[in-house]
Amino acid sequence: MARFLRGGSATIILGIMALMLLAACSSDGDDDGASGGAADTAAPAATAVPVAATAVPVADLKPVETKLVISGSDPVPKSTYNPWAFESPRGPWFYGASHESLIGSDPITGAHIPQLAESWAMEPDGTSVRFQLRKGVRFHGDNGDFSAKDIVATMGQHTRDDSQHTHRSQYRAIEFVVVNDHEIIYQNANSNPEILNNTSAWNVTSGEPFSAVSLDKLNGDPDAAMQPPAGTGAYQFVAGVHGMSWNVERVPYDHWRYTPDWEEIEFRWINENSTRMAGLLAGEIHLTDLPPDQLQEAAKKGMVIGTANVLTRERAILFQGPILDKSYANYKEQGTACGYAWCESSLLDVKVRKALSKAIDRDAINDAYFNGTGIENHNTHFLNDRSYWNPDWDTQFQAEYGYDPAAAKALLSEAGYGPSNPLEISLEAMVGGLPEEQDLMETAAGYFAAIGIKPELDQRDSAAIRPTDRSFGWVNRLEYMSSNIVDLQAFRVHHWAGSAPRGGFELKELETAIDYHREIVDTEEVFKRLRQTGDTAFDLHIAIPLHWIAQELVYNPEVIASYEFSGVPLGPIANFEQILAVKK
Repeated sequence: MARFLRGGSATIILGIMALMLLAACSSDGDDDGASGGAADTAAPAATAVPVAATAVPVADLKPVETKLVISGSDPVPKSTYNPWAFESPRGPWFYGASHESLIGSDPITGAHIPQLAESWAMEPDGTSVRFQLRKGVRFHGDNGDFSAKDIVATMGQHTRDDSQHTHRSQYRAIEFVVVNDHEIIYQNANSNPEILNNTSAWNVTSGEPFSAVSLDKLNGDPDAAMQPPAGTGAYQFVAGVHGMSWNVERVPYDHWRYTPDWEEIEFRWINENSTRMAGLLAGEIHLTDLPPDQLQEAAKKGMVIGTANVLTRERAILFQGPILDKSYANYKEQGTACGYAWCESSLLDVKVRKALSKAIDRDAINDAYFNGTGIENHNTHFLNDRSYWNPDWDTQFQAEYGYDPAAAKALLSEAGYGPSNPLEISLEAMVGGLPEEQDLMETAAGYFAAIGIKPELDQRDSAAIRPTDRSFGWVNRLEYMSSNIVDLQAFRVHHWAGSAPRGGFELKELETAIDYHREIVDTEEVFKRLRQTGDTAFDLHIAIPLHWIAQELVYNPEVIASYEFSGVPLGPIANFEQILAVKK
């Protein structure tokens, strides 16, 4: 049997086809046509006939289940939402099934590949990008074919006055010049070295086009959980229930890129790991993410663990509180003496940040939560196989960051904290967050308590804490982070006051370093400057780095035959074309 992904993505030839070919060919492997013909003539007919007679025709093989059930925590836990205007691109990851990007992501390597854009190139100004768009790609329903006007409509949502999209400031700096229906220029007023990442499948709802015609039918402001604007993906929206499920079905025509095995996908939102585990074992859920201990338990009971090909899942504990005193959204500049929103934040003291890092036993966390598979990260947001990597970060890591409770206590004492004046901090341990988040942050709280800190766990969900995030309301807080947005994008997202989003950890010295590496677009030169940013970040202890790990998912092998994936796009599950069905 052969499976073809249109557009040259992949061709997989399974066992029955191999047997049929073997029966039709010479058995001696000789490349000479004459001798091969002689061998065929001499071969007994019975060696080939039974295979051909009993083989199941390819067209008759059907998935054992027509509907794939994927479960995860509710990625956007609020009553209504429009992800193109009000969300982070890493939130509604499930849109990767129904909507496509200008730039795709290779399902095995994660590299940028053509998708709705056939090609792209930098303009002579060195900051703008020209996209050549694919022709003849239809939107779901009666909503026309994809063209440049649909990109303009999508960007209108990103950049609207009330937008909270995390890339809004970057897109507001761009003039979208429509050359013709299938050619558009992103004319960038600023140097932005991450513009291609933003508009790729690495960021699911960032520049990911929907139909302008469909948006008009929805009065320009859709509830995208209940009725999203039409996309171009191989699946189209069927129905959604807030906080419970989101369903799509295979399009009723030949999709330009691939034909899925599954007639339907149901995304079922279940925040509790144990409930997802029970559903998996009962056969009610076919694919999900679970904490490492439950992954192993599921494997013992016959489930299969799928591991991403690319090691780009960063685990770290980030600081919240130090924010530059600059107006932004719900925060107005106060003119504080220190230049930060909260001059009283203990996290402004590098000794406190260093103490918190040295309180953490990374080896124990790796064993407990990642089954020892994590690769210790020696500088937050930096990959050690890129040209910017400084080997000094490795040699100095143990002295600066390594587990040493006695040194941590001494640093706290130098910063003015002790038994009569303990440091008080809040730790995010979000309900419905990453599978290991609550347990790991509770463990971190134990480490902090052991050096005399008073930690408090905050288990509210993202909807409850969002107003505080947006008003810069945190003073001494730690948040758990897992992300595959590295270097350029990570510093902009978590540490830069120059654009949305803000609310992470900002320092004056770090702001200068980030400004410097964002002045140019050329990758080689950017990486040279990133090493300087890395030196600054390492010395300032901008976070508590933990590990790089490969994304792991678990699936039912009685329903899913295989799932090979890169792990690069944001969100726990992507590359839905790679989820292949067991057939009979």
